[in-house]
Amino acid sequence: MVVDLPLTLTYNVMHATAVQQGAVMQDANILDPQKYVLWQPPADYEIHVGPEQVGVRLPQVPLPIHIADMPQDGSVPSDHAIGTGVSDYLREFPECPHNVIYAELLRDGYAHYLADLGAQVVMLDSKDVEPAYIARKLTYLKIFRLLEPRNTGLLWQLCRGYYDLGLTFTELPRVRHHLLAAMRFGQDLLRIEAQHQGALNLMAEIDILFGDYPSAQQRLRTLRDLVGQGPAAAAVEGRLRNCIETGFPDHPLVDDLERIAEAMQLSASGNYQQATEILERLEIDDYFCSELKSADFLCLLGLCRLRSGDRAGAFDALSQALEADPENKQAREALENF
Repeated sequence: MVVDLPLTLTYNVMHATAVQQGAVMQDANILDPQKYVLWQPPADYEIHVGPEQVGVRLPQVPLPIHIADMPQDGSVPSDHAIGTGVSDYLREFPECPHNVIYAELLRDGYAHYLADLGAQVVMLDSKDVEPAYIARKLTYLKIFRLLEPRNTGLLWQLCRGYYDLGLTFTELPRVRHHLLAAMRFGQDLLRIEAQHQGALNLMAEIDILFGDYPSAQQRLRTLRDLVGQGPAAAAVEGRLRNCIETGFPDHPLVDDLERIAEAMQLSASGNYQQATEILERLEIDDYFCSELKSADFLCLLGLCRLRSGDRAGAFDALSQALEADPENKQAREALENF
């Protein structure tokens, strides 16, 4: 009688018997053990690519393979399974161990996967998409950056992309994470091109959000000297003057953004009164209002007031939201329903 072994037991048997053909490794570094295993290729093992079946030697590092694609008889996975596993794993975990080696393997042996990533980046660039798709595009850009670590164009797209994502209203629960990612890529960019005007400007704005006004002033002075005369210079000078006047704030603005995220979560759970209290404290904070007050904020405040029974306060906030952004669909619909 043939007995179907449990999957984990099957792989333990494989680990003990597949010495000549490579082995599945019980490695704590695997980032999703429910979907992948790490497979150690045999020495000098090659895959074959292209119409001419050119040999490409596999790197001697553990390669992620989908569990479903791993042969249970201890044989090596197919060339297709290797490419699919590495590509999918890198899309999910672009900062995983051996990520550069994995990207190089895709470049040398599975270029069609990279071509597909490039096509998706171009498609997402041409559309107004939800934050989840923007995050996916940024992940793909990080994979390309593994192959071109000094590509300033990629670094700028990553810096600007994570900054914009962080300030997207629905992404405020992860604002600190996104801004730190933007800062990291901006710093990498400025190490290569110290006078990149876009990066200097964006990094100054990130410094302001984190309350580091001395650093923001230094970047803005450098930027002012670079842009010369004209409207851009006047705008930089005005921002610099604002930073000097602000001095040392008692809290960073990123804390206020996280308070909005907290209010959003309270509202989603039906706790409208507590959400309103948080938002109303922000509404009377001059520092917050001068930097971050927006139509989305006013719309959220109006909806929370409405659901708390404060119809007059709701009407006022929603009217302000629509005045600030006549295209704010949520505020318009709420006012029409009054």
